[in-house]
Amino acid sequence: MQCDQPSIPLTPEQPASDSGLLMSELLKDAFQATVSRDYEKAVSIIRNAVSTEEAFGVEDLELIDHVYACILNTSHYDESVIEVCWEWIEALERIPRVKDPRVISSSQLSIYYAYHTICRVQERLPRRGNHLQMRKDTWKRVKSSFQYLWSNASQFWKPYELDRLDILCSWSYLTLQYSDVCDDDTVQLIETAKDHAQHILTTTIVVENAHQAGQRISTIERNLRDTKAITDKMSRRVSGTEVPTVQTEDCDILTVKKLKTECV
Repeated sequence: MQCDQPSIPLTPEQPASDSGLLMSELLKDAFQATVSRDYEKAVSIIRNAVSTEEAFGVEDLELIDHVYACILNTSHYDESVIEVCWEWIEALERIPRVKDPRVISSSQLSIYYAYHTICRVQERLPRRGNHLQMRKDTWKRVKSSFQYLWSNASQFWKPYELDRLDILCSWSYLTLQYSDVCDDDTVQLIETAKDHAQHILTTTIVVENAHQAGQRISTIERNLRDTKAITDKMSRRVSGTEVPTVQTEDCDILTVKKLKTECV
């Protein structure tokens, strides 16, 4: 990974206040700390910023993403990787949250990547007695995060628009990665939304970015199909307690950010 650049109160994005400008300067200091590889200072600055009541704009969130991506790159133990991911998610989701399409679009990719990384690490952890409960607890957090994102996406974008489909795409990837614990209601919600978008695309003569939207729909279909295949296989098991897990591919934050154009 390279270092490049649940009902929750919503705050409309406003022109930057003096405190907002100070926050931006503070987060830039965190960025500069990562440039000098002083990651302890960088994360300390981020934690101080998160402890305030100042809402983060999209540029602030991008700086936060940069810092946590760099910290992940220097985390060599599985437990510390998971801790960093949880801290990253909590920083992005902390109250107050700005109600802005750019914020939702940007933060969903980072939230997806953090959950993807947690899943990948959990898969290689020793199978202790609490493994299944750990997976269930993580999935509850995934569901809460993406219910919030989806609620906003449904307000900001039409069913076939790419930013809205990107959130469905990310959510469908996570249902596959957490197929051992994901719930049928979530799978059905994603499938219904996908079908609605597909219906519009097939019955409307001209839709902007129709090809890219179709690619995302195909990806969602494939992820849901594979999720159902795994859950059906698990349901047929009549003995044993071992739960099969999905082997997720390694990817970095830059790869994830290409989902907008390469979600096929």
